[in-house]
Amino acid sequence: MSAIKDGRYPVNIGGKERHLLFSLNALDEIQDKFGGYDKLAEVFNQDNKDWIKNTKWLLALLVNEGAEEGEPEVTEKQVGRWIHTGNIVEVQSAILKAFAVGTNGNNNTQEEEPGVTSDGEDEGNAESGQVS
Repeated sequence: MSAIKDGRYPVNIGGKERHLLFSLNALDEIQDKFGGYDKLAEVFNQDNKDWIKNTKWLLALLVNEGAEEGEPEVTEKQVGRWIHTGNIVEVQSAILKAFAVGTNGNNNTQEEEPGVTSDGEDEGNAESGQVS
């Protein structure tokens, strides 16, 4: 019998490594808010007047779902401090990659994008999943 993978996607955001998790709890909340996870592309569409608010909400949800037991929950306000115009695309990409990891159960998607340091410079580290 094989081990069950936890489905979390590691990212470095807010000054530390965190994990994004598309758990059943998260999928249920996404379904209630957006009508289904298949609406994620619409959430990130800049023509959507709430795309910034929805990105903050979604990132906070996924960070909280991926947190270790006993770790304090993050708020949308905290998440809003971590996201800026220089990393919003990487944040959205990390969310989509977390969805892929959550649905296929492995971290192969991490190798597709180089990491970014907290000062916004590209490290060229293909395995880091870092978001500044």
